[in-house]
Amino acid sequence: MAFYKQLDADSKIQDVAIVTSGVFQDGVSNITTFFTSSTQYSNTGDYSVDIYRYDPSNNASASVQFGVAYGHVGGSGSLGTKGATGDRTTAAVYGQINNLINPPNTSRFTFGGNSSVDQVYAIVFNRARIREKLEPGGWELHLNAGSGVVKLIDDSSTGPTTNERNFAPEYNVVSGTLSGGTTINEAASTDSTNGSYGSFYPSLGVILLNPKRLQVANASGGVGMATVSASNTNNQNDRLLYNTIKSGAYFQAKRQEEVTSRHYFIRATAGQFNMTTNETFYTKSAAGTRVIIPGLRTDPKTYITTVGLYNETNELLAVAKLSKPILKSKSREALIKVKLDF
Repeated sequence: MAFYKQLDADSKIQDVAIVTSGVFQDGVSNITTFFTSSTQYSNTGDYSVDIYRYDPSNNASASVQFGVAYGHVGGSGSLGTKGATGDRTTAAVYGQINNLINPPNTSRFTFGGNSSVDQVYAIVFNRARIREKLEPGGWELHLNAGSGVVKLIDDSSTGPTTNERNFAPEYNVVSGTLSGGTTINEAASTDSTNGSYGSFYPSLGVILLNPKRLQVANASGGVGMATVSASNTNNQNDRLLYNTIKSGAYFQAKRQEEVTSRHYFIRATAGQFNMTTNETFYTKSAAGTRVIIPGLRTDPKTYITTVGLYNETNELLAVAKLSKPILKSKSREALIKVKLDF
């Protein structure tokens, strides 16, 4: 039987918590193996490459961890020019990323001291995997183009950039490591000619990398990744980035969510909730009228099994099932806390 009680302000409390968890398959926060799908690459590889933790050719549970893409403002690095067959896919990728991130009337990306970057790499997580956002200061990517590993992180420990993009905050991608605490080896302003390593947008789940900075020789603090952007040529630069990530053999990332919790304290005082419509509570008289069992009439005992939360118009909004029934009587009070996370 349902009994109702209005909750006052003292019976309701709200708090907010920041929760982080691994962004990759199986809930892990770092992976060291990377695979692609030949089927996906043959269909959409001109635009992007999906990267898996497990080999999709022999593991049915393998799922996409993130995607990588290469874009060039003029379409270089892909097939197609005026009068030639091809879709100039790199121009489409660059334009899409530019329209998404940069404000109107912006035709080039800015990375550190370089304000006219005409090509870009993108590492993109889908919304279902990052949920709310990637954790700033919670990712580290190792790249290896064959002459040594370069470790990349963001510089959120120093604060966001002042660039006015469509999505804020924006952080620089810099050389550094999270091992033993955040350590930045080279600030974003170090290379004023080529620009910084890139930019990071946590709310989008997007890490943009600067090909000009990546091509700097490893001996000079770069990756030494030779991006090729020839006209009307499929240079497969997205595949180049994948191979560089695979050789680096380490990607750590976490997602971050703001979880709001509301706590409702339902108090069943001594004189409340001591009745029920359960048949075991009653007996029948000769006339067929239900009568409370004599022993329960003076000392009623009931069991609380469920709590329902209603709004002002008596609409049921949530139901809480107790793990086991709570005994209630005139000599016993009960305090039940219902927690809603969203």
